[in-house]
Amino acid sequence: MPVIILGGIKHTGKSTVGHILSKRLELPFHDLDDLILKILPFKWSVRKWYREKGGDAFMQKEAQALRTYLGESTEDELSILSLGGGTLENPEAVKLLKDAGARIFILDEEEDILFERIIRKGIPPFLEGDDPKTSFGELYKKRRTTLLEQGDHIINIHGLDQQESAEKTVQVIRSVYGR
Repeated sequence: MPVIILGGIKHTGKSTVGHILSKRLELPFHDLDDLILKILPFKWSVRKWYREKGGDAFMQKEAQALRTYLGESTEDELSILSLGGGTLENPEAVKLLKDAGARIFILDEEEDILFERIIRKGIPPFLEGDDPKTSFGELYKKRRTTLLEQGDHIINIHGLDQQESAEKTVQVIRSVYGR
């Protein structure tokens, strides 16, 4: 199944951009968080699973959901899948994507902009501690390095709103797929 993968650090707008791309390119869109939610126990959220079960258990569910999506989809047409912010740090998930021949498009945003977006809704579990900004800075540097290594296409969206980010991504996708 051909699939366009949207990757990026938390709050780069992957899901919103994915929805816009889906409408503009007339392609089906899926969000990996929604696929994970389908395999969690009843009334569990992705955030609750991560907080209570830990990062390793979360990555197992992430890979399970991705394997199911890539293996069971009957879509012959190109589709779009938005990853979680840390999916490309999950070796099993990366292997599944590479084995499926998926093209990975990375939405690359500046650290300060992402941190401001993240804290608007409260400090997430992965940043809890005495200094969330420093913790995010360390996470940003590590994840960005991984994303730049794993991505097939890096899209600079520094300071763009989600509509502008989607337009820029459409241009890159069209240059790759000719759509």
